[in-house]
Amino acid sequence: MKTTIEMPDELFRRAKAVAALQGLSMKDWLTNLLRREVGAGNTAPPDDRTKEIQEFNRELDRLSKKISASWQGPQDAVAAIREQRRDLGA
Repeated sequence: MKTTIEMPDELFRRAKAVAALQGLSMKDWLTNLLRREVGAGNTAPPDDRTKEIQEFNRELDRLSKKISASWQGPQDAVAAIREQRRDLGA
């Protein structure tokens, strides 16, 4: 079955990064996550790289805060990038 999921851009980027660190596609990563949450079928054992993923997410947060703090404009850096993407039709 195919479905469409809407989520904030930042959440999508973080989820995509976590999936990549685990060597999974977004589809496989989300399927495993949903199976684990609803208890539907067997899932792979937890990955040994959980700590690495958490450190990666902390680093993303740290960099995001640093960029936003030093951004000199009428809006924060994330909002500026989103606006630029909209202007480019991305």
